[in-house]
Amino acid sequence: MLVAVLPFLWLAGNIGSAVCDPNATQLHILGLYPMSGAWSGGKVFLLSSQLAVKHINANPDVLPGYEIVIKPLDTKCDGGTATDVMYRELYDTSTTKIMVLGGGCSVVTEPTAQASHHWNLIQLAFASSSSELSNRLLYPRFFRMTPHESVFNVVRLAAMKKFNWNKVATLHQSRDLFSLAVSDFQRDARSSGIDILAAESFVEDPAIQLENIKNVGARIIMGNFYSNMARRVFCAAYHQQMYGAKYVWIIPGWFATGWWRIPDDSIDCTIDQMDEVTAYSFGVAGVYLPVTGSRKPSVAGLTADTYTEALQAFAGDEAEVLEVYSTLGYDSVWSVALALEEVDSQLRDLDPPRTLGDFTYNDSATSEILFDVMSNMQFEGVSGPVQFDSKGNRVGLLQLLQIRGLQTLRVGIVDPTVGAGKELQVKGYPPIVWPGGAPPIDFIIEREDRQTIKQPVFVTGTVFATLGIVLASCFLAFNIRYRKKRVIKMSSPNMNNVMLIGGMLAYVSIICQGVDTAIVSTPTFVWMCKAKTWFLAIGFSAAFGAMFSKTWRVHKIFTRKTVMKMVLKDTRLLSFVAVLIVVDILILTLWNVLDPVTAAEIYGSKVVDTDNDDIVYTPIRMICESRNQTYWIGTFYIINGLLLIFGAFLAWETRKVTIPALNDSKYIGVCVYNILILSLVGAPVSFLLEERNANYALVSTSIWLATTLTLCVVFVPKVRTRNDVQPTKSDVASHSNQPGSSSSESQELKLLRQQLQQLKQNCKCSNLGGVEYVGRATGEPTTSSSTQGSLL
Repeated sequence: MLVAVLPFLWLAGNIGSAVCDPNATQLHILGLYPMSGAWSGGKVFLLSSQLAVKHINANPDVLPGYEIVIKPLDTKCDGGTATDVMYRELYDTSTTKIMVLGGGCSVVTEPTAQASHHWNLIQLAFASSSSELSNRLLYPRFFRMTPHESVFNVVRLAAMKKFNWNKVATLHQSRDLFSLAVSDFQRDARSSGIDILAAESFVEDPAIQLENIKNVGARIIMGNFYSNMARRVFCAAYHQQMYGAKYVWIIPGWFATGWWRIPDDSIDCTIDQMDEVTAYSFGVAGVYLPVTGSRKPSVAGLTADTYTEALQAFAGDEAEVLEVYSTLGYDSVWSVALALEEVDSQLRDLDPPRTLGDFTYNDSATSEILFDVMSNMQFEGVSGPVQFDSKGNRVGLLQLLQIRGLQTLRVGIVDPTVGAGKELQVKGYPPIVWPGGAPPIDFIIEREDRQTIKQPVFVTGTVFATLGIVLASCFLAFNIRYRKKRVIKMSSPNMNNVMLIGGMLAYVSIICQGVDTAIVSTPTFVWMCKAKTWFLAIGFSAAFGAMFSKTWRVHKIFTRKTVMKMVLKDTRLLSFVAVLIVVDILILTLWNVLDPVTAAEIYGSKVVDTDNDDIVYTPIRMICESRNQTYWIGTFYIINGLLLIFGAFLAWETRKVTIPALNDSKYIGVCVYNILILSLVGAPVSFLLEERNANYALVSTSIWLATTLTLCVVFVPKVRTRNDVQPTKSDVASHSNQPGSSSSESQELKLLRQQLQQLKQNCKCSNLGGVEYVGRATGEPTTSSSTQGSLL
């Protein structure tokens, strides 16, 4: 391990007057500096490097007999440009470079470090934080003065531990530099018991990703991006109100001073808005300049104050470009000098002795010695302790920064070189300012909102369902009471009874649907789900099957073109309804056996409390579902849809039958229309509506309205005309001879005769058939009692 200590007083008095030995052997260093391009930080590093060269060459105790010469090249922060200029310089045989210093951008360092070792050169970067550079297979002779980006995760995790944060979201720019670091952070965070609420990345516009983070309720956000993208992120955060007392942003701390105030046409925020949104946010970075008096003088004999004064004096008119990270360039050159001094000492001890001046690009032995010296180097730099780990990363101080107005202040330190290396030390630094007076909570308080049907809603649904059952029962009682009345008898009272029973089953399904885990156990709830489906399916088939079967009989009779008498008894119609019900039972049985229904919890979209936006409720509702329920439900939709189409067809075909007691075609049309409208509106909305009570109210209302409208449309006219018994011929004759007989009765008789004539023409029936029908339609006795019930 190399330790170098220089007399501070001597150096302080000779910084500007030292003269290099004209006979010294020159050691050429290839310098890669981003002087222009996407990031022009190379100006700062070049100035500090030149100052370090001046101090080293003026010091007779460091590399005596040698003179360090740096050949600076502009990489333009571009990998292709950097590789090209490096190749040109290395193929220049006029000088032999002994090391490569740089580059500043990771996109430059990666390709150059992959190539430089082929010349047996050690490369030391003063600023490149890509985690990829830690790969010794790709970069076997590489070191860097800054920690890699993943090392800053130590500070992030230390801060979370310090302030008791256990939930975090990450947002990073889609670059390998940041993607790898974020991946490492997520791994380390999970191993520490920290939940990653959201992991978002973006290319150009981060607005959608910020909205996602906001929606999951994250309050602690780890950002990894370049400064130009940081302006976009914070401008978007301003518009989405993701800043202030309830949010904490932790971003890279190596941006230029006042980075958020740099004019940028890509954002729609003013400088005042950017000042507001970035205020009190945090940054993580390496320690580039220790606090005054906090550490002993560096190997160069400089403290933080004396280094700053020396650099400002050296920079002269260019002092305005200086940044605190200039110390990295200064310490990088000192690392090179101290390493070469140790290598030269070891080379002179060889047999035969050698010197650094004997190095060639084929000298792998010297390169190996230099690599070992760099790996074991340890000294005190102006930026803090300098040493490298096995992957060439600097092991040094890390810091937590906070933006205060136009300044970025150090508020904490993590020192990996001491025992408690992962603890955030805040003592001795400016206290952290919290806009809310204390560290915010790390996550919106999440509470479960188990949605059950509220008692008033269930009671209302049950009351209306009960009223519907009562209404159907009244219609049923009426139908039985007046079943021998000719108007009711001609409308097929037996089929009417089946229709009413189907309506009652539909009403019962409303009650079953309202029974949930608020009042019964989960197994009972599942049974209620099954009962609801059975009652509704069978009720629908019974009600509409009975209605349509009646109309089918009328259709068959009035569309028959032969003189043969047709007998369609109720038993045949009941058989048709029974087939529909059996099909329903068969499908439901297969469903329950092959794909049984089970209870499941469905989590809805989170809702922020209107009174306290730190609280968010997650709606949870219990539903019944099966793996393939979509196919089973679709089967019922298809069958019932075909049934409705069949009913609409019968209504259209029998629209010209003018006997109200026989023809329900216009009522069927109204019923089918109501069913379609309520189904088309209610079914899709019920699938999308998450709120339990609203869902129940919508579905129940649709079933209740469809059933009630259907029963009322069919049976209310029958109630109104129950006593409208049409007179017989003898009644008309005798009644017309009585004094005071009204002319309206004669008109009625005339109308009946016109209807008779029309039926004869339509049916082309014989006189006997016509007499028989008139007997049924007008109340006259038929010619034979055996024909009773033959028509209907």
